[in-house]
Amino acid sequence: MIGKFVQGKINIESDVINSITDFSRESIVRSNLSEFTKNYILADFSQKEDAEMLLLKVEKSNKLYFNFTIRPKWTLLTFIFNNFESRPPKEILKKLDTFPFYKFYADSIKDFINDNLQIFTTKGEISTLIDETNTAIYDKLTKDITNQKIKNFFLQLFKLKYDDESNYNLESSIPYSFIKIFLIDKDYNDLEKKFQKAINIQPETEINLKDIIKVLMDKYSHSERNEEKKIIEKEAEVRIEPVSINKNEPIKAAPVKFTKHEAINVKNESINIYSGDLLKAAEEEKDLDAIAIPIDKAKKIKELIGKKAADRILTKIYNSDIIYQERSFEKLGSYNSWSEAKNHLKEIFQINKVEIYNKDVVRFVDVLNEHFNKTE
Repeated sequence: MIGKFVQGKINIESDVINSITDFSRESIVRSNLSEFTKNYILADFSQKEDAEMLLLKVEKSNKLYFNFTIRPKWTLLTFIFNNFESRPPKEILKKLDTFPFYKFYADSIKDFINDNLQIFTTKGEISTLIDETNTAIYDKLTKDITNQKIKNFFLQLFKLKYDDESNYNLESSIPYSFIKIFLIDKDYNDLEKKFQKAINIQPETEINLKDIIKVLMDKYSHSERNEEKKIIEKEAEVRIEPVSINKNEPIKAAPVKFTKHEAINVKNESINIYSGDLLKAAEEEKDLDAIAIPIDKAKKIKELIGKKAADRILTKIYNSDIIYQERSFEKLGSYNSWSEAKNHLKEIFQINKVEIYNKDVVRFVDVLNEHFNKTE
């Protein structure tokens, strides 16, 4: 179900690309592509774009859009950080511009970055901000809950199916799996349980807005529950095979190198649907040494990062001054927290005007961050 749903969106926008003859920025802006896909394409636009490249971006964009819509926390963390534990704030801010809705997440992250002026921001910090935002949304949704609050809360889920908001009404329906994933991503497990308790609904079942409102407002009557149960049982008797995705055949993005992938778990079936951008490890990582992080805290940072990595950052961070590097490593090895290490690195980076986007520098920071997070 989910696979066919996303592929349908990709096909529609691919037709738009195939109708364009002038692959310029202006043509993309004027096209009938969705706002999300336009943002995605224009964020890294090149004058060398051709039909093949744009079709690939359309595919990636729609998978990213779908993931962000139904599980925004997971998608933001994965899209922003890939396999790293921290990122430069400038890079985070640029990636946030890809997303034109759920602005409350982007706003809280931007406020945090602007208030703290850090050289790098950690995945844990962003995860906490998203959790705090979700808590605030939960409080507003459940306090004096109304039909309109519920309708607005699920708006983006319904827009996956009903592009025009004017078509979104009480009779509009979406697969229950969308709702389940959406609520679990926010840790609203109590709200998700209401559906199982009220309806005992199946993931592939379509549920309309009217029934969603009844469930969340605890107005789903016992008679309706019994009737729903009879309908489900009757459908089970005649159903040959529910439309679903073969868990062994996930939707595939363009050939890219992945280090891992994550499944959307619905009921007992794992449905794999991903964007290449969501799950792709940084290509440059292949040029770095594999760095094994010891369980016990290293007394010398050189032992932690490896000799080759230490040699590379000697020039890129410590201006080829071996004594300077050794003293810095001794300090880092004596620290007990990431906060201490981060302040030390910040001072060095500012004094030496370090290029913080350099792949070796980023890797060095990530290794230290992961080490201290494990030892704290």
